Amino acid sequence: MNESPKKKDGLKYLLVGLLIILLFYAYKKNDDYVKLENAFVEEKLALQQELDEIINDYKDLSVKKKELSKRLIKEVNKIIALRDSVKNLKTNNFKLIRKYRRQVATLERQNRILFNKVDSLNILNKELEDAKKAVTNELNLQDSITKQLAAKNDSLLKYAQELQAKINYAGALKVENIDVTAMKERSSGRLTTTSRSNRTDAFKVNFKLPKNEFTVPGEKTIYVQIHDIEKKVVAPEDITTLKNGLEIEYSDEIKANYENNELNVVSLILVNRDLIKNGEYIVNVFVDGVFSGNSSIKLR
Repeated sequence: MNESPKKKDGLKYLLVGLLIILLFYAYKKNDDYVKLENAFVEEKLALQQELDEIINDYKDLSVKKKELSKRLIKEVNKIIALRDSVKNLKTNNFKLIRKYRRQVATLERQNRILFNKVDSLNILNKELEDAKKAVTNELNLQDSITKQLAAKNDSLLKYAQELQAKINYAGALKVENIDVTAMKERSSGRLTTTSRSNRTDAFKVNFKLPKNEFTVPGEKTIYVQIHDIEKKVVAPEDITTLKNGLEIEYSDEIKANYENNELNVVSLILVNRDLIKNGEYIVNVFVDGVFSGNSSIKLR
């Protein structure tokens, strides 16, 4: 028995409807899959980007402490390995993506702790560097001041030495009006002047210590030295050392009390007339170990 046309049409419409439903369902499933795949890709890229940023943050850190620097390198290598794992992920495994997301969250917490430690260390290092610079600057300043003071002291010492030299020069007594006379002894014992060498029994030396307010007053030691034409000291009494270190023989030593005023001094030096020869005799006078003047006398 043949089916009626109405039944055939109804079956055809039913099949068409089912086909449409199947096509719609298939389209819907494909669209959901595409959305899911896009979300997976976006999440994967986001994870990679976060990991790249973390890596860059690590690379930007500057740490001088050796142990902490080694730890940073270890952490960077760990993050790079995680980033490569995410990059090489081929399947749409959201479970694995969530696992990596949890690892990134853990890393970010660790990073905050580690970065805070690095920041604290860098701040401390900066403070230490600033303190070191301050100490260095202070030491340099003190060194500069010390050098300036040393230079000033040298200058003052030099000035003091020059001033002392001037005072010493000004205070040095230069004898004036040295007068040398040859004397002969008469039978009565009285001494009279002579110009003949073979009659000379003594030399009388008169001189003056001038007024000098720069000289230290008090007892002055005066040495009178007479030497002949052969540079031999006449009637040597003893040897003394001058202030310049030179040793000399002298013919007479006199102690005079000098009070910064003019003072006349007389020296009488007895000689053996048999030893006195013709010629010029030089008389040198030394006051307080310093040469103070000279004069001469000629005998025939």
